[in-house]
Amino acid sequence: MKVNVCFTPNDFNYDEYIGYNAVVIDVLRATTSIVTACVNGCERVIPVKTVEEALEIKAKYPDALLAGERKGLLIPGFDLGNSPYEYTEEQVVGKTIIMTTTNGTLALSKAAVAHRVYILAFANAASVTKLLLNTQEDIVILCAGSEGQFSLEDALCAGLLADRLSSKAILSDTAAAAQAMYRDFAADLLKKVAKSSHAQYLISIGFANDVALCLEQDTLAVTPVFTNGVVTA
Repeated sequence: MKVNVCFTPNDFNYDEYIGYNAVVIDVLRATTSIVTACVNGCERVIPVKTVEEALEIKAKYPDALLAGERKGLLIPGFDLGNSPYEYTEEQVVGKTIIMTTTNGTLALSKAAVAHRVYILAFANAASVTKLLLNTQEDIVILCAGSEGQFSLEDALCAGLLADRLSSKAILSDTAAAAQAMYRDFAADLLKKVAKSSHAQYLISIGFANDVALCLEQDTLAVTPVFTNGVVTA
């Protein structure tokens, strides 16, 4: 099994990864929210790039929930923002969720050309690791980043996965770098990630609890899969 890491969506060139599966990460907070929604029984998540696309799909599925953020905040008129705390069983069980976020849903769109696409956060790392070790297929880990730039928390989550796969995988240079970064940060993850630019921004607009929650590891046993434009558990 080969493992590569793209630290931003701009690093992802599909021609290099024909036959690979993709693992998409947006720790703060889209993939953590998607994982939470799936474990709490949503029927599906439909990730889209724009608010306009979300509203168009909502017209087709009037019972669906509109979810997402711009600049970290709830989009006016939407049902849910991008905080994993919002995706409770009471809110999402049996529901279709139409989601648009600044970074995460764009990364999913970029990865959609891969053979299979899995959703990763710190919360479901154990589940994803187990699946990948069982399948032994080549993967590219795609970090959503922050508005096209490197994002520390996504790179560290990629490093966690690379570290757990390393005994049975060939790591690329970027995967080995992510692994080394994770090992360096692992003992004090929350304190160090809380100083990252995106974490600092979320804390400044009132989401400090989200940052802490999104860095908790192996709390949710689910591996969401993105296929034909839809995420299901």
